Amino acid sequence: MPEAPTVRGRTIADRAAPAGSTEASTTAVPEQPTVSPASVAAPSHPADSTSKPPRRHLKARATLVVGVVALVAGIAYALRPKPIDVDVAAASVDSMRVTVDADAVTRVRQPFMITAPVGGLVDRLTQRPGDRVRAGEPLASITTAPLYSAERRAVQARVDAALAGQAQFDAQLSGAELAFAQALHDEARARQLVAAGAIAERDLELATLTVAHRRADLGTVRAQRRVSLAELAEARAALDAAAGHDGATTIVRAPTAGRVLSVAQRSARVVAAGAPLLELGDPGALEVAADVLSSDAASVRRGQRVILRGWGGTPLDGVVRVVEPSARTRVSALGVEEQRLIVVIDPSTVPDALGDGYRLDASIVVWTGKVLTVPASALMREGEGWYVFLLQDGRAVRRRVDIGHVGSGVAEVRGGLRARERVVLFPPDLLRDGTRARANR
Repeated sequence: MPEAPTVRGRTIADRAAPAGSTEASTTAVPEQPTVSPASVAAPSHPADSTSKPPRRHLKARATLVVGVVALVAGIAYALRPKPIDVDVAAASVDSMRVTVDADAVTRVRQPFMITAPVGGLVDRLTQRPGDRVRAGEPLASITTAPLYSAERRAVQARVDAALAGQAQFDAQLSGAELAFAQALHDEARARQLVAAGAIAERDLELATLTVAHRRADLGTVRAQRRVSLAELAEARAALDAAAGHDGATTIVRAPTAGRVLSVAQRSARVVAAGAPLLELGDPGALEVAADVLSSDAASVRRGQRVILRGWGGTPLDGVVRVVEPSARTRVSALGVEEQRLIVVIDPSTVPDALGDGYRLDASIVVWTGKVLTVPASALMREGEGWYVFLLQDGRAVRRRVDIGHVGSGVAEVRGGLRARERVVLFPPDLLRDGTRARANR
């Protein structure tokens, strides 16, 4: 007997047989197998593998994602701009002073330059720089060269000519005075006649013009007479010098007590009248002459304090005594024309080691106060204003500030900053608002 067709391990007869029956039915109806699309496409894996991947695949994917994120973060960190190293300083409330700094030199307050009163042969000088002299002490001896008879006659002729010139100008002066008096008389009479209607106004104008001319002529003659008197005095002085056959000797004496500052030349020589011989003065009575720009001198006043440095000893105090009223043009080392003037300073004490002609640095204090300050090297110019860079949370922050006095390497801050805020010194060109920065240690 042929077997009944089976579907999924069971026969039709088995399905048709009642439960508990032991006999199989001889008739069976074939059943078509049911095939779903999912069952055709699904791989031959267990039923639970079609819903989620294995756990080891999830761990691999997570590890890959974490590695990619770490790699991107590392590249971004490596490529980001590095912080700029900067020097910083904190704004602080401190005493500030503004000074006018200038080169200065010491000089004797009242020097005396001794010159030759007459020309002739000066004997060898015995004084040396630093020697003390008394008032009236002989300093030099000058011998006037003797004149020959012809030269003496020439000098006498000069005296005679001067006397004749004086007599001539005396006569001219008398005539000029008479003419001026007559012109004044004519002018007065012309005024009377004009008032009476006897003459025209033009005649009065001519009389007034004549008075002006006569007055000018009188002034000219008087001036010429003074010149003739001077020539006569000079000729007589030359004649007195030529009176001796062997020449006259003139002794030069010290006008005051002091010390010899310098000697022009100690050797005997022939000098002309007015030639310098030596210089006297009191080295203890020193003053300081500071060479100041005219723009800076506008803020310098008498009585201001001065600090003197750079002379080789401890700093000295001084006081401004005189600010010269006129400036002079000087050419600087860079070839720039500058207007400069002298500020005279009296030092409070004069050490023995400080002498005449010493160079030093003068700082004239023109303003003092206790204010909020920052180093001047932190300031950056922007038009007519100023700004600084602050260092906050690792970033450079640009901020405008109101600046007052500037001097001695610091600046007064009137607004825009608070005490203890850190500012960047000498901001580099790469620094911008928001740039990462860090302070140098």
